[in-house]
Order: sequence, then structure tokens, then C-alpha cells
Amino acid sequence: MKIKNIKILVCTHKESLLPQHPNLLPVQVGSEVSNKKLLMEQDNTGENISTKNPNYCELTAHYWAWKNLKNVEIVGINHYRRYFDFDKKYKCFAPDRSFIATEEFIAKPFLLPDLNTYLQSYDIILPKKRHHPYTIETMYLIEHIKEDWEILKNVIAEKSPDYLEAFNQTMIESNSMANYNMFITSWKYFDLYSKWLFMILEEMEERILISLYPAQSRIFGYIGERLINVFCKRHNLKIMYVPVIMLLDEMKPHYNPSNLRYTLRSVKNDLKFIINR
Repeated sequence: MKIKNIKILVCTHKESLLPQHPNLLPVQVGSEVSNKKLLMEQDNTGENISTKNPNYCELTAHYWAWKNLKNVEIVGINHYRRYFDFDKKYKCFAPDRSFIATEEFIAKPFLLPDLNTYLQSYDIILPKKRHHPYTIETMYLIEHIKEDWEILKNVIAEKSPDYLEAFNQTMIESNSMANYNMFITSWKYFDLYSKWLFMILEEMEERILISLYPAQSRIFGYIGERLINVFCKRHNLKIMYVPVIMLLDEMKPHYNPSNLRYTLRSVKNDLKFIINR
């Protein structure tokens, strides 16, 4: 079997302990607006949107990869504190995320499975979905700015109406979604998704008043997390869901719930969602 060129970006905005692997590509996000240049790829080379990092988050690395990587067949995005946990046992019942001390994680050899084989059976790898007691739309309205969400719906209706059904199914009729703007997929789907994603975000940018509050100013990162779910639904992609492992400087045992506790919590949220409808 032909060995494919694989690049899994690891996005970071600061000096961090990063795992080493030939398929991992560390990228400094927001390089153009940073006072410090890290010894890794920068997201301000070639065609880029590095200056938009305060609003686009890790999507500036996504855009950089889309426009500048060449001859890559499998591409993905991890974060300096978030990685796909392919070694997690009983993935179906495992929490969507678990935690580990940074130094403990870095001390272990970083291993990737045979992604080529996985992507022969699946179209894309996403983080395991998190289940909420309300719809994804309602959760956004609780946590973020309502006017921004209305603009998103208007943009999709006007510029991409063929995605409306998938949007309604994943955002308005569902209570679960994959988070973090993380994925691994073929360049074919990466390119197709990127064209649609940045078309939607650029149109939103023309219409929106970006909040002066730092957390809410990361709007396009938040929107991107939701849109990858819409994209996968629209194209009927076969998805492999994998839990995420998150690195912490200070780790405490109670951070990681048991599989049983997590499953019961997810079921509780699903029941609450059904009752509230």
C-alpha cells in the first residue's frame, strides 16, 4: 500500500511542550500579531489570514494549511493542549474528553494509528460528540451573542441554501456536536470544507460587529466548531468519532469521570433534551 503524505497540524500561540512525530506539523497561530516567533511553521507565510487570529483562533492555521501545503493527502488539526486519543479503550462509552498532566503526556511516545486504513473505512475523523440538555442552537444563544447567530443563519440561507436542511438537522434539531475545530480527513474533503467554511465566515465578517469582549471576539472560531458538523451532515460523510485528551499543567484525579458516570450524564442530557422539546 502506498504511504501517503500526512500532515496533522498542532496549533499553538505560545511556547509549549509538544509531542514529536514525523506526521505532526506544529504551527504558530497569530504569528503576524505576535511579539515572539516560535521555532516552527508560522501562519503568516504565503497566503494567510494570520492577523485575524484573535477572531478566527486555530482557523488561521487551517486557512494557512489549505492555501500553502502542497502534495498532502491526509490533513488534520490538533491543538497544543488537545489531541485525538486513539488509544482510549471502549470509545463508545468513554467520555468525549479526558485529562492528563502535560509532562506525563509528553513523556510517553506519541503514536498515530494507520490513518490511511481508517480513512478507507471513514471519510473523516472528528472528536466524540458532547451531549447537551438543549439544542445546539439554544446552547449557542446561552453562551454567545444572539445577533451573531442570526447573521449566520441569514448568510447560509442567502449564500448556501443547499446547506439549510443540514444546518437545521445539526443545529436546531440536535443536542450533540463535535467540538474544537479538530478533524483528520483526506485533502479532497479538506479542500471542499475549506472553500465552504471560509466563504461563510468571510460573508459573516462583512456583516457583523465583533464584540469588544475578548471571549466573544473569538466568534469565527466558535462558528467553525459548529459548521464542520453541518458540512459532514450535508455531504453524508461517514464519521469516526474519537475522544479527545486534554493536557493540563495541574492535574487532579477527579477531573476524569468514569465511563459509567459519563454515559449516565449523557443519557440524562438526552432525556432532558427530549422532554424540553
